[in-house]
Amino acid sequence: MDTPYPNMQDNPNMPFESGDDQPVWQALVKKMPSLTDLRVLVIHCGDGWFCRYALNHGAAAVLGIDTDTAAIQSARAVASSDRLRYRIMPDHWLKLLTGPYDLIVGAFNQSPAELRTITHVLSNLLSAKGQLIAAVAPPKQPTGDQLAVDELISSQLVINRWFQVTDKRLTQTAQLYLLLSSRVR
Repeated sequence: MDTPYPNMQDNPNMPFESGDDQPVWQALVKKMPSLTDLRVLVIHCGDGWFCRYALNHGAAAVLGIDTDTAAIQSARAVASSDRLRYRIMPDHWLKLLTGPYDLIVGAFNQSPAELRTITHVLSNLLSAKGQLIAAVAPPKQPTGDQLAVDELISSQLVINRWFQVTDKRLTQTAQLYLLLSSRVR
């Protein structure tokens, strides 16, 4: 079938603009590479806003996962297709996923040790040139430009760039670090 997935902006019932409800995902969108023809895995996808965004911007296939049953049911009710799937899945089941994915995107509030474990599992799901983009709430305030970001992710990944983002809509620390990582082994 050569028919492209319909542009979800054409559906008047489709929540494409997230407003104040999705500041983390809006911050991630600003750092995205081209999504054209990528297989995308979205970790902690919530209501699926970024999943729909990825399809609207050319992703070949998107899988959104979250532990929140109500969020996944809501996301499914808004949009799903042969190119957009959702799963209810706790983080300790991530090892059951099969790849490869060209891009893995997620928002993480785990402890540094939990995040390191999760990113180790995710690194095994990346394609050879795949990339992990993670929004991570810092475990402690850095002094100056020092933050031990290497301690937050698997040793199988190398951090290409990281960005600090502040947004008054973000809860708790109102700070977010975006880690752009690619698989090296």
